[in-house]
Amino acid sequence: MNYLLRVFCFLLLLTALAVPSRAQTVRPLEADPARTTNVRPRVAQRPALVSLPFFDDFTLPVEGAPSLTRWLPGGALVNNRFPVAPPSRGVATLDGLSANGQPYGPSTAYNDTDTLTSQPIDLAGLTAADNVYLSFYWQAGSIVGAPQANSGARPVYLQLEFLDRNQAWQVVWQQLSTGVRTTFQEQFFAINTPAYLHGSFQFRFRAVGNLATTRDAWSIDYVRLDRNRSATDNSIQDIATSVPLNSLLKRYAAMPVWQYNAAANPTDELNDQVTTTANNFDAIVPTPVPYIGTVQVLPNGAQAVFLNETRSLDASARQFPITGSLRSTPLPLTAESKRVRYEVVLNTSEATPRTLPNDTIYRVTELNNYYAYDDGSAEATFNVPRGSTGPAGYFVYRIDLNKSDQLQGLRLYPLPSPTATSQGIVIAVWNDNQGKPDREAIATRAYAVPTTLPAGQQYVDVNFAAPVPVSGTFYVGFAPTSDFLNFGADLNSSVPTGYLLSGFNGTSTSQGTWNVATAIPAYAPMMRPLLTNGITTATTPAGVAAALTLYPNPSAGRVRVEGRYQSATVLDALGRVVWQQPVAQAGQATLDLQALPAGLYLIRLTLPDGSTIVTKRLVISKS
Repeated sequence: MNYLLRVFCFLLLLTALAVPSRAQTVRPLEADPARTTNVRPRVAQRPALVSLPFFDDFTLPVEGAPSLTRWLPGGALVNNRFPVAPPSRGVATLDGLSANGQPYGPSTAYNDTDTLTSQPIDLAGLTAADNVYLSFYWQAGSIVGAPQANSGARPVYLQLEFLDRNQAWQVVWQQLSTGVRTTFQEQFFAINTPAYLHGSFQFRFRAVGNLATTRDAWSIDYVRLDRNRSATDNSIQDIATSVPLNSLLKRYAAMPVWQYNAAANPTDELNDQVTTTANNFDAIVPTPVPYIGTVQVLPNGAQAVFLNETRSLDASARQFPITGSLRSTPLPLTAESKRVRYEVVLNTSEATPRTLPNDTIYRVTELNNYYAYDDGSAEATFNVPRGSTGPAGYFVYRIDLNKSDQLQGLRLYPLPSPTATSQGIVIAVWNDNQGKPDREAIATRAYAVPTTLPAGQQYVDVNFAAPVPVSGTFYVGFAPTSDFLNFGADLNSSVPTGYLLSGFNGTSTSQGTWNVATAIPAYAPMMRPLLTNGITTATTPAGVAAALTLYPNPSAGRVRVEGRYQSATVLDALGRVVWQQPVAQAGQATLDLQALPAGLYLIRLTLPDGSTIVTKRLVISKS
């Protein structure tokens, strides 16, 4: 790439940040490594036929492959991340990536991508007089944007097919993409001919589009197949939650537990506008709906109520807002890391069990050892072009501390290209200078992004040579040293106004050039500063480290520490704090870690002087 083109691309990025535009700053996913954990083994077709009524609103599973009790394995993803204003919580998205999150083919190819195929359904003995109808909602495009418009060279469409009694698939409906993201629309199809009224009927949705990205996406929701219906049977006694809950925290999606505890008023860190929406599928009468919101520290904390109201939903009401403030329910100010679940439950008293799961929506927020603006899932990618003379163009955001701390490094969500030979970045941290990063970074670290990541791993931790002291407001970010690296973009979260920046590093005589986004960007970059709670890990003399031992190792969970120490902290393989020794047990010889799952852990033992830390590896085995 020549110099002028690199300069143009960087100026384009600066413009996109000043006037946020999703089309300019993000691109569809070319791969989604997180899906490798959701892949289910392909199984033989179920021998038992599915009987009527057939219903799925994709509320369960929360994310992953569609339920095998109703669907054959395919490429569709059950999720609540990609749809825009869905009929009910959760949809099946046919987004052009296979079940393991990999593309079907090259970016120049257009053909079949994902399918969603029902298990065989017993329609034997039924006739046209039974009025069997299939209905469903569909949406063209996703939160990423609109699909490409259908053309002869680039076919992009969604197709519905029925399996006839001769075991041949017949096209009964086709929706061509017009290049516009649509709202969810409902379709009805009568199944009233002998060709389809047989004992192993199936239907399937088949998407056609680009084989390399998630741009040409379609979502399906609220699939109903039953008898005694009509083409206008759009009323059912069901009220469902819809859009995802926003963050438990006011400013962040996650933060270190000690920074939460150190706030002058910790409840100010909680959100006063936690929101979801509800949809009323009863098209005839308005319905009074009580709903309750609760918050709980997992796994066994008491549930506290933050919302308890009753509202009347008009007939066919859509995206009715349900909002509550979490500031009336402060979290316990204890030192251990926390996973906090908060949920909203509609008390609809519905008589049909199959519609009850969509009455509940929840989210889990982590108070651990990092800050985040993202929710942990990538719906798109963003890239930052390399500076003309190396790592000059930085992508940065701002963090406001409640107490002084130590910055260990930056956790990033790269989406590396297998064809790249070199993918390098430099991470950096700056002090604040009147609302922008100071003229020079106080620490930097170069890192070579691996071309592939281990299965199931999405983040990489890039650590400074030593923890960096930070206080008040600081800035952290990265600059590529290779052209156009892709990183995860969370389209369901955002960064506060003015907290996302891009620009050039300064010198000893120049503050550099920094551009601050003047409006809330349409996404959150997936990069997470890792903090240490002010603990500086010093080099421990070999004799001191050797004086502390753990046994047995491997262990079933009860571990004895041989040697004197002050306190213990356990980190998982990703560096997250998963256990903090209670103050009442500080320095005790036995650590009770039986609640932790099997795996590799790091045990940090603070010595009696309080400043020296010894780190030991421990394997927990449950066999």
